[in-house]
Amino acid sequence: MRFRHLFALCVATATVFAAGCSDPEASTPAVDISALDSGNYPTAPRDLAALRDPKYGPLREAVRIGATVPTFPEMDPRFTFQRLSGPERRVIPGSPPALWSLESAEFAELTTGLVTGWTTSAERRASTFLGRQLTATVLRFTDAAAADTAGARLIERQARNAPGDTVAIPDHPSARAKFTPAKHYLDVWEARDSLLLWVHVDDPISEPVQAAPLAELARHTIDAMVDGLKSYTPTPADQLTSIPVDVDGMLGRTLPPANVENAKFDRRSFVMPARAALHYVGRPANSKSAYDDAGVDLVAFSDARLYRAKDPDAAERLVAAFLAQLAEGTKAIDPPSGLPTARCLAAKDDKRSGTYPPSCLVVYERFVAVVSGGNPQEVHQKAAAQYKLLAAE
Repeated sequence: MRFRHLFALCVATATVFAAGCSDPEASTPAVDISALDSGNYPTAPRDLAALRDPKYGPLREAVRIGATVPTFPEMDPRFTFQRLSGPERRVIPGSPPALWSLESAEFAELTTGLVTGWTTSAERRASTFLGRQLTATVLRFTDAAAADTAGARLIERQARNAPGDTVAIPDHPSARAKFTPAKHYLDVWEARDSLLLWVHVDDPISEPVQAAPLAELARHTIDAMVDGLKSYTPTPADQLTSIPVDVDGMLGRTLPPANVENAKFDRRSFVMPARAALHYVGRPANSKSAYDDAGVDLVAFSDARLYRAKDPDAAERLVAAFLAQLAEGTKAIDPPSGLPTARCLAAKDDKRSGTYPPSCLVVYERFVAVVSGGNPQEVHQKAAAQYKLLAAE
């Protein structure tokens, strides 16, 4: 990545729904980087040597799986919400997915040879327990035998912990499925070579709940997963360290977590294709439209999120889209001193500050960064530090 010059940014209008450009030289204040107050936050690109440790290989391979798995709105437009009750989508040894009727210790007991995996979820309604909910997980094992054995053992233990009925999944004779009417859900496990697919369908509202509609949802979900996974080529397990830590220097220029140099395991810092990043947002369909319009190809995660758009104009459109999505629950607050092009927000209602913490959106050339903090001073310093990281030679 080359940061060659400061692009003249467009100034957003007062409303969050529009952002336009006139004469850049006339409308955009110059930014004096030396005058920005970044507090004690780092302002030089980060050395990522620690992330080359082999223990991070499964996390990066998980992202490669995630880039092929469709989001639920792509599989079924009725499932538009993603509450992110478990926002970590990557599955690695020692950190299994959240499973119904199974504890983490049971997963470890019943499986061997887990390499990596990916999980995603969605709901019909924004509020809990008001509509059907779906979870889809891909687990990669060392070989087909390990995947098949894991599926058999896991559903057997689920049946013991929460008794139910064995059901068939249309067009999937090798799938193992259990319908648990007392809990209103269906679990399906199907091994595909070294991959084990798990689909959970929850129907908290139907009375009486029927197995057939849930089985049809599971069939449709598995079909979509299998179709997406056709583009996944597994990296050999002994070559996971060959997966690049960074792409074009993006992660190195993303604000890192505090004291990251002392962390034993930094799960927060990674870069992924935009398609995989859609699994981390609350309304994937809306975000996909914004990403597509702006030509977003990469997203870096750390203590900030950094998006790469196709050009500076597209970056401004992406900011406008983000602001529109946040408009209902937020209000504008002052930008950091010396950085008037930043768009900063806070919760309209202080009771919702956990949902809408003080945040700033910062644009530099084709890049959009989003930072959050516990209070305006903290987020202002983070925004200033992130801007300096992007502008650093």
